[in-house]
Amino acid sequence: MSVKTVTYALDFLDKLKHLRSQELPTNQETFLSNIEQRDTRSVKPPAYRRADPVTILSRRIENIAASGSGVSFFDLERFLGRNDLLPVNFLQKGTLAARAVCRIWIADSFGSNGSWGTGFLVSPRLLITNHHVIESVDAAMRASAQFGYEMDISGKIHQGKAFALTPEEGFITDPELDFTLVAVAETSDDGEAQLADYGFLRLDPTLHKVEPLEFVTVIQHPDGQLKQIAIRENKVLKIGDHQDVLKDNFLWYASDTAPGSSGSPVLNDNWQVVAIHHRSVVETRTHEGVEEIQLTNGDWVVKEEAENLSENQIKWIANEGVRTSKILDQVNKIQTQQQGSASQLVQAFLEDAKGIRIFPNTTPRESVVTSTITTPVPVGETLIQTQRRRPPSSGTKPTSGGSVRPLSYYEGRKGYNPDFLGVPIPLPELTPAALAFGSVAQVEGTQDNILRYTHFSIVMCETRRLAFHTAVNIDGRQWVGLNRSDDQWFFDPRISLEMQVGNDFYSNEPGGNFFDRGHLVRREDPIWGQQNEAKTANSDTFHFTNCSPQYFQFNQSQQLWQGLENFILTNTDQDDLLATVFTGPIFQQTDAVHRGVQVPQFFWKVVVVLDKQRKLYSSAYVVSQEKFVRNIPFELLPVGQFNNFQVSITNLENRIGLKFSDQVRKADVFTGGSQGRGLRGFGDIEHPRR
Repeated sequence: MSVKTVTYALDFLDKLKHLRSQELPTNQETFLSNIEQRDTRSVKPPAYRRADPVTILSRRIENIAASGSGVSFFDLERFLGRNDLLPVNFLQKGTLAARAVCRIWIADSFGSNGSWGTGFLVSPRLLITNHHVIESVDAAMRASAQFGYEMDISGKIHQGKAFALTPEEGFITDPELDFTLVAVAETSDDGEAQLADYGFLRLDPTLHKVEPLEFVTVIQHPDGQLKQIAIRENKVLKIGDHQDVLKDNFLWYASDTAPGSSGSPVLNDNWQVVAIHHRSVVETRTHEGVEEIQLTNGDWVVKEEAENLSENQIKWIANEGVRTSKILDQVNKIQTQQQGSASQLVQAFLEDAKGIRIFPNTTPRESVVTSTITTPVPVGETLIQTQRRRPPSSGTKPTSGGSVRPLSYYEGRKGYNPDFLGVPIPLPELTPAALAFGSVAQVEGTQDNILRYTHFSIVMCETRRLAFHTAVNIDGRQWVGLNRSDDQWFFDPRISLEMQVGNDFYSNEPGGNFFDRGHLVRREDPIWGQQNEAKTANSDTFHFTNCSPQYFQFNQSQQLWQGLENFILTNTDQDDLLATVFTGPIFQQTDAVHRGVQVPQFFWKVVVVLDKQRKLYSSAYVVSQEKFVRNIPFELLPVGQFNNFQVSITNLENRIGLKFSDQVRKADVFTGGSQGRGLRGFGDIEHPRR
């Protein structure tokens, strides 16, 4: 950690020590004192304590980076209380965040009366609000969620669109934490709007998304009125309580909220949800054994009398919200208990929050998720279906971050040949461990969703927007030497363009571009056969589907990625070389996000060779770029134990969630231990040699 970062951390520690300084009004001082009074007879202290200030600072920076807002020097200054300036995009992102917030009407059993609340979407199909707003499945069946009931820039009131709730598809409620999670219909009551048009606010289970003395924003429908926002005067007073397990579920803040705001999202300056607002806190005292509540005129009345007064007569001193991390923990517990009856929508929500399986076309941990379509979605059609329904480009033309060829360009592509070596070597099977990172991207015109090019094939992960694996046939006897000309990279129109990482990631990065477009199928490997065939194969390798972010020193180093490839292939029988090479990134939940992409820290390669005697050999390798990526500013990356390793096929299968054929496994030349062999140099490689 740099000296500057340590200095920031020490300053932050000083700010925490002065939490109860003159910066807080007297009534907030009293409030803090009140909530710290403990009933030790009914609770037990949790087994943890808050992290040290340096750790808190590092986690806050990580959360800011993951939110999708970007990280700057001013974020650190604001976090330390030195500067309250905000970037202009704060307002723009706030407008997008507000789209996911709705007002909720719950009719009574007779349909003649009811009550108001606020809620917001936390997944493409799930809405969250307070338990005291929607207490049961029956109440949910009588409720309606109205999105877009707000005033536009000209002062015109828009009524928005009403959606029915569908608790039969998903419903979880908890009175103690005061939340209800419920499914919402995909189409509005009038059939004119899609729920996908409103996006959602992702719930993030990580801690330290906000700290005391920072500010929060509350988007709300008070008393069922037009959508409103409480901004910049909402200072966080206290977060949790490590000595009281009940109070540890909440955080407290000063804000302008009113009845009907129950269920509103409480958001930090990066528009991450830190809590769900559930109640306001009044000024109270115990006088001669009787609990009293203070009014705005200074008078004190007994609690029972105050319950009959209007809300604006009562003195409110703070608000209380249910912490996001606690809600996610409880949803996970309830979902697990339901077992066979568990909701698929709730399960998808949990998997997205944990980073196991991210919602399609979204960036992991990004807080404000918006619709990626600009035209209405036809009734009954999903967002992904709509994107695939769009007609492909009729010719080569640039899009944002790359070019696109017409579909006709790919006609006749046969791709990887599993019988190329004379022994059937099928593509590896994707196990549930691999598919936990995302589904296979659907490929137009295919049943198996395999992208076929000249002499190689690719299977894409739609969530990570990178290849699960690539497979290439190499014929050294027919190899054609083609020089590398000016690179032009293309999107592949056979899958959604949103599922491919284009030049927007690889270029125009402040401070210099960190990552190369690293070929997975090496450019030289498939360029064999007739001259035209080789040229087509060469061009085919320049697709964004065939690249992965590789730090430039890693990608260009003869001692790492390129060096390993060259060594393996040049140390095999050159006069009779037939080989198949499988390659891909290793996906991990801990992969850090850079510019909206989770960057793999490790890559793997399996080489299968047929020698002159028609004997099959295979070997597997893991190579790390972690030590390079670790130095990218503002990103916390895991430190792994691997650098360059040769491993067994079985070991690799366990790491990547792929299953190779029995022939590949039996042909493995590796004789080392179960953890693999560290490679100090090429001489350490066990390789099929003559």
